[in-house]
Amino acid sequence: MQNAISLMKVAEGSVARSIDIMRTMKEKAINAANDTNTDEDRAIIQKELDQSIDQIDDNSQVTFNGKYLFTGEADRTYSTKQTIIAALYSEWLPNSLDLIKSSTGLSFDAGDPSVKEIDVRFSNEGGDVLAYVTSILTGDETTELSLTINMDFYDKLHRDDVNGSSESAGAGYLDRTIAHEMTHAVMSANIEGYDGLTDAITEGAAESIHGVDDTRNLKDLAKSTADMRTVLEKAPGTADTNDYGGGFIMFRYLANNSGGYTAEESFTRFMKSLASGSGAMTTDRIDAAVSAASKGRFATYDDLKTSLLADQAAANAVDSTGKKFLLDCCGINLDNDKVDVGPISGFDAGSRFHKNAENTVYEAGSTRFWTNPTESVSYINGLQVKWPADEVTIKGGLFFQIGTKANQNISIAMSNMDAEALGLRDDKGNNLQVTTQQRATAAIYQLDKSLERAINQQTYIGAVTSRLEMTADNITTAHENTTNAESVIRDADMAMTMTEYTKFNVLAQAAQSMLAQANQNSSNVLSLLQ
Repeated sequence: MQNAISLMKVAEGSVARSIDIMRTMKEKAINAANDTNTDEDRAIIQKELDQSIDQIDDNSQVTFNGKYLFTGEADRTYSTKQTIIAALYSEWLPNSLDLIKSSTGLSFDAGDPSVKEIDVRFSNEGGDVLAYVTSILTGDETTELSLTINMDFYDKLHRDDVNGSSESAGAGYLDRTIAHEMTHAVMSANIEGYDGLTDAITEGAAESIHGVDDTRNLKDLAKSTADMRTVLEKAPGTADTNDYGGGFIMFRYLANNSGGYTAEESFTRFMKSLASGSGAMTTDRIDAAVSAASKGRFATYDDLKTSLLADQAAANAVDSTGKKFLLDCCGINLDNDKVDVGPISGFDAGSRFHKNAENTVYEAGSTRFWTNPTESVSYINGLQVKWPADEVTIKGGLFFQIGTKANQNISIAMSNMDAEALGLRDDKGNNLQVTTQQRATAAIYQLDKSLERAINQQTYIGAVTSRLEMTADNITTAHENTTNAESVIRDADMAMTMTEYTKFNVLAQAAQSMLAQANQNSSNVLSLLQ
């Protein structure tokens, strides 16, 4: 037990040093993100980060008695479902929820969501749905949430792609699909009467989080005022594929005509206004949200619809391709769609950062950053996530013998702690960069995630060490108490033995006395005969 404790303390010391280094790296990344620095200054800071990353790699090679400690058993997956769970746990869920919170102001860890737990499920659904969130309402409040992933599309997941691509035809990046579906989950939990919203609002909002995959739908809708009118006038629960692109156009139009708000500010005000209401969804609540998002420019949803359709008709009278309407009235540049996919948080919507299909949902540059949840329930950004219990398994690791009998042991499984596994280096060997302001900002976000991963590992090591110390104390206590008990027993045996000894000693002395007397009688008789 003492040797096991020593091993764990060596591991903890290595992780602690890496955490200290990453804290210093974050300070440098914050400095690099400040535009008081030039790119030449950032290049110098980058050299310091490169050396720090190399040192973290060295720290990860720590050994005890010749054994490497951070061998990554906690990170290994043995099925596609396990790989998806590791990705959801490590990046796709937390990073999607971060993106949704920054874009909408809604989350599970703030405000007053009606439900804060979700079941993750895998199913072979057929059809063309990649994944979906199911919301069960009691009255006007959502009381249950589940996220289902269609394994007909993702059973052939590319395990080395951080975005979650698949060999199956029609399967988009799973990380963006998760962001889309979790937008529905967040809205459903925070907005009473969510089922009373039109699909243009719910699907358009989700598209506005991660951007569009296919601009052909946008072009067709932009050319047709009649199709846009149909989308904007639909009743709730009458969805079709046009609602995705049409809703996206509506939100980008609203943001582009928001009276000075940034796109994210406009979108956030719309969502928070809806969330502030209660009961069944009403036209008045939607009108108030439109007014809040446009700084009063559009007093009602009808005003927004009328203005959008009028601007569309006027722009299409000049350019029938729809491009002029999208660019001038909505800020959507279809000629730039390979650079930016148009989310509310992207460059195309007024942000400083370009968002493409690969980086809209942020990930570290390697799937080695993914690690398995240790329990069937995890807490992610205020949300209790329930995994399929039969898919949460960790095999291998170190076994510490804690008793004198066979199989009296405990096992531990530790994650990799090298630079790639911590998200500080991508799978092509490129280090985390701070050479531009945008890269430095992304580095701050990644370092937060890297620190969280390392601190979780340190906490796990500390918990195991505490358990080993308690077990060692228990063994010591058991040994002392057993020894004491044995001593008492021996003391009792000694008293009985001394009693027996005294008894037999008395009997021996009596026998000797009688023998002496008998001998004396014989001597007396002999003396008379003389």
